[in-house]
Amino acid sequence: MEKTKINDILTYDFYSSLEISNDEKYLAFLKTNADLDENKYNSYLYLFDIEKNKKYKVSDNKNIGIFIFDEDDNLIYKEKSDDKFDYFYKKDRSMGVGSLEFKIDKNVSYIKDLKNGYYLIKASDKLSEDEKKKQKENSFYKEVTKLPFWFNGTGYIDNQKQSLYLFKKEDKSLQKIRDFENDSLNAFAINKNTNKLALVLGKNDNKVSRLKDDLIILDLENKEEKIIIENEFSYYDLFFNDKDEIIFVASDMKKGGINEDAFIYKGNLSGEYKKISPDDFDKSFGNSIGSDARYEAYRTFFYKNNKFYFVVTEKEESKLYSLDENENIKLEISGCVEDFAIANDNIYYFAMTEDRISHLKEKKNGKILFDNKINSSLGKIEEFFYESNGDKIRGFVLLPVDFDKNKKYPTILSIHGGPKTEFSNIFHHEHQVFANDGYIIIYTNPHGSSGNGVKYSDIRGRYGTIDYEDLMNFTDLAIKKYPQIDENNMGVYGGSYGGFMTNWIVSHTNRFKAANSQRSISNWTSFYGVSDIGYYFAPDQTGANPWDNLEKMWEQSPIKHAKNVKTPTMFIHSDEDYRCPLEQGLQMYTRIKENGIDTKMYIFHGENHELSRSGKPKARIKRIEKIKEWFDGYLK
Repeated sequence: MEKTKINDILTYDFYSSLEISNDEKYLAFLKTNADLDENKYNSYLYLFDIEKNKKYKVSDNKNIGIFIFDEDDNLIYKEKSDDKFDYFYKKDRSMGVGSLEFKIDKNVSYIKDLKNGYYLIKASDKLSEDEKKKQKENSFYKEVTKLPFWFNGTGYIDNQKQSLYLFKKEDKSLQKIRDFENDSLNAFAINKNTNKLALVLGKNDNKVSRLKDDLIILDLENKEEKIIIENEFSYYDLFFNDKDEIIFVASDMKKGGINEDAFIYKGNLSGEYKKISPDDFDKSFGNSIGSDARYEAYRTFFYKNNKFYFVVTEKEESKLYSLDENENIKLEISGCVEDFAIANDNIYYFAMTEDRISHLKEKKNGKILFDNKINSSLGKIEEFFYESNGDKIRGFVLLPVDFDKNKKYPTILSIHGGPKTEFSNIFHHEHQVFANDGYIIIYTNPHGSSGNGVKYSDIRGRYGTIDYEDLMNFTDLAIKKYPQIDENNMGVYGGSYGGFMTNWIVSHTNRFKAANSQRSISNWTSFYGVSDIGYYFAPDQTGANPWDNLEKMWEQSPIKHAKNVKTPTMFIHSDEDYRCPLEQGLQMYTRIKENGIDTKMYIFHGENHELSRSGKPKARIKRIEKIKEWFDGYLK
């Protein structure tokens, strides 16, 4: 079997956006592949016949992102877009040539069939010729009036407003429901009778975005709206049940700050609500297990047949649960659930394992409906538990391919981002590239990680203390358990929070022979003012701000301790990273350069904070090449 290579990302199929037809005979989904020639990703729409166990490509369009089943179970999808219209095509199950169903003179980002001749649409206006001309003439400057003023993956936040519309299929007319110009539409749901909308609106105070939202009910018949819950929660999502009650997932941030685990609530149209998930159901909603072998977002919540379905990250798994109308919680699927679709008597889902990326399974008999197995050699992942800071923590050791217990191997400590994410035993391409070239990779989920409750994940004001101790304790025990680890040839690397910890580690210990810090935080005091989340994330996580307790914030900044760095450290950053902006890496690079320590920095143009996961193919390949080149130079 061939080795796992860097360029293998070009061969992977990433499946996402799973939907099921109304008669539950078909599934639809996107298949995404990296395209090296065009240096982008191509997303194709597929239809899967459940009875025949066969999938079909719906369109040769490489950029499909929006699709639905209509009430007649035809596939409706956005085939193309130009300066004037978005074009929606229809294809029935005969899989003949798709035909134009309708076109809309907007930039459509969401469409839902209301099954009464109407579609609910979220869209923004197309720019007129005069607006495009004015935009081009004024492209040499940017007016900033809001906070945040930019957002990772988007750039500077402009004033283009989103709106909700009703689109009438019969006469192709658009009826505007509401504009969202001075507030942001963060989530919405429509009731069964299609006469009421529940809207989660992000508000701002003097153009500074608030952390908590308003929940509004909009009556579609008389256009009246009412705030029913004001500035109490940060919402994940919401749904109407058949009784016109609102099921919502939200956090009040009172126990764990902005990273606090949420709970499930049920409320009425008057704003009265109660928590319906148990107090001890302290889970992290969503799949926060890290991997560089997936693409696009996945479903986390769904409501059907009086049951609320949701994915949580729990103990190194992403599990699917359900909550019935009697408030009973049931575990539906364990493992690593990537996406799911609910049938009356079955659940279809994409899963990931240590040797398979997103592949389609069904719950009823556990059968794989179509596979997606990695066809290259893989190192074996082993696990052990260790005690640190009063908790039992899982650690992972990825052994090299053709592992020989009588040999010593260079070893790299890998640190995940977040901090509220986690590692698991699922496939991680980059790790396997190292394992296929004679490295041991060790990784764990220190305090601050998700999946173990709010008490475990809450490290506010303690960055670089309890988490640092966990990582060092884990490394010490890994060396004891695996004498094959060459402790004189060890490296450390990570991105985002993992980059922060790499910066912290090299400024507090010399045990590692080389380091690689990616998209990192180095200085909380400057991060506060330049990151898209800085003005609230930095004070929340450090328990300080630059104005009232600067020393506390400064003490938690790796740059404060960077004079101690003796470890050769390479930095990777993207110049459009607005989450952990470029200057964070440059500060650390500058101080280490002044120390006379070997360092270099690679800056990726046009990339952002997602470089390692969804960056353009050429950049992703070059990134791993440079990381490996750096560690090979010091550890081999």
